[in-house]
Amino acid sequence: MTVDPDAPDGLLVHSFNGGDPLAVKDELRRQGLLPERQERQGMPKPQWRETGCYEYDNGRGDVVYRTKRLEATGHAKRFVAERFEGGRWVNGLGDQPRVLYRLSDLHAAIEAGGDNLVVYFVEGERKADKLALMGFVATAIAFGANGWRDEYAKPLTGLSVVILPDNDGPGRKFAETVKAAVEDVGGNACILDLPGLPPKGDIMDWKGTADDLRTLTAKALRGSLLPMPTLDLAALSMVSPKPKAFAVERLAPLAEVTLFTGPGSAGKSLFGQQLATCAAAGLPCLGLDVRPGAALYLTCEDDPDQLHWRQASICKALRSDMASLAGKLHLISLRGALDNELATFEADGTLKPAAAFHRLVAMIRAAGVKLTILDNVAHLFTGNENDRGEVTRFVNLLNRLAGETGAAILLLGHPNKSGDDYSGSTAWLNAVRSQVTLTHDLETDVRTITVGKANYARKGEAIRFVWMEGAFVREDDLTPDVRRELAEVSRANGEDEAFLACLRARALQGVDRAVGPSRGPNYAPVQFEGMAEAKGYKRQALKRAMDRLYASVRVRTEVVERPGKSGQKSIIVEVM
Repeated sequence: MTVDPDAPDGLLVHSFNGGDPLAVKDELRRQGLLPERQERQGMPKPQWRETGCYEYDNGRGDVVYRTKRLEATGHAKRFVAERFEGGRWVNGLGDQPRVLYRLSDLHAAIEAGGDNLVVYFVEGERKADKLALMGFVATAIAFGANGWRDEYAKPLTGLSVVILPDNDGPGRKFAETVKAAVEDVGGNACILDLPGLPPKGDIMDWKGTADDLRTLTAKALRGSLLPMPTLDLAALSMVSPKPKAFAVERLAPLAEVTLFTGPGSAGKSLFGQQLATCAAAGLPCLGLDVRPGAALYLTCEDDPDQLHWRQASICKALRSDMASLAGKLHLISLRGALDNELATFEADGTLKPAAAFHRLVAMIRAAGVKLTILDNVAHLFTGNENDRGEVTRFVNLLNRLAGETGAAILLLGHPNKSGDDYSGSTAWLNAVRSQVTLTHDLETDVRTITVGKANYARKGEAIRFVWMEGAFVREDDLTPDVRRELAEVSRANGEDEAFLACLRARALQGVDRAVGPSRGPNYAPVQFEGMAEAKGYKRQALKRAMDRLYASVRVRTEVVERPGKSGQKSIIVEVM
């Protein structure tokens, strides 16, 4: 590492130590650019001890650098790298070319020939040493999962490489990186997950024998040569299967796309935002268990003010402090944006992920989101919804995103004109493995969510809820008084809508068929009783509706001439 104090914008540090941040800090302290470590009051200074030293040679037996494993009681282990320069060991790797660990052994094995040479690749030198003691050719790199460079793949050109990942997320990611790099140089690479490893475990924890590893390797390599990847049933037989995990109980499985459909104004947007809020707040939603964690609600239809207004009502209903959701609930409005589409389609139907998709991927990863709600498909999908191929490719794009991030993705959409639970072709329904539907009974004002397609839950189960003060509340959670009040409001709304439907029907028939507000032959409640539009309401119910509609100025009286007759008549007209 070198330090340039004359850099125009302040201190510029050039680090060639292989990526060890602790070594960078140590060098800065040595040059007086960082203060010495301040140990915690009352705590002794940690005594680091060397528990391993691993030498790297250039393939001809000449050591070019080494790494040391240091441990101290109560502290995480650390690694430092040193290069041999000027007759002594110097901190950092400098501009020393990087080499694979045990490179001379690898060269010797290649020179010895043999069509069955297999090289094992692991994250750390200690693991490679264990494999060597078991009789295998093994290698690693300095600084493990954090130290990969593409130049490491060149010595593995054309070889069969078996990668043994650590049993955690970084280990899997590192294994995928190595596999891709080996394949890029013409090698045959496969990832072998050792059975029975504990979380974060590795080859050091594995209880199998050398013969066990040879058997597993043979099966893994055979699988890697097949035209399509297959499951390793032998390995899976030693692991307990796990049921599908859900972000939202019964409704939204993790790592899957769920199609959520319902008519306009039924409340899909409110439900989506309320669901995301419950996930961020760690609360159940309408009686359903919701996985706590970061959630994202993205809308192309509502502006930021509307999201704020809705969020305030949701937080009040849930008794949740809005400020406490910061960093966990991510509300995004793309209303009016010109590039909302997640993908475009070429003339031959080829799908190309758009800039908005890449931004969405980055957002989900950066925020650690596990529940993503996209509102709605009409803005995000710009292909032909009647083209099964385009619909399927679009859903597969989202399914890939869900699978790679482990997030549940809820895709909101409208039903089609035929009243089906999806718009366009049946491809929407065929492409997803999970679909739920929201319906709204205008007479009772009750909303119902039904599981329409479910590969991971029972189909047909319904959740009933009502709107109250800006949020949704489960019917079963209402007090008797509130339930009666809502029932009265719902009944009144039903009567009002029936009266207006009858009034509109008569208005279309002309003045002769118009009705009046006063008792007599044309008295509206009497005339409307029995009409199909009245939906079975009797004259007393229709009179109550007429009185309410007059009071709310939704109807008024108008005096008109009698067509073909002398005199005038009073009729009821709707206020537009």
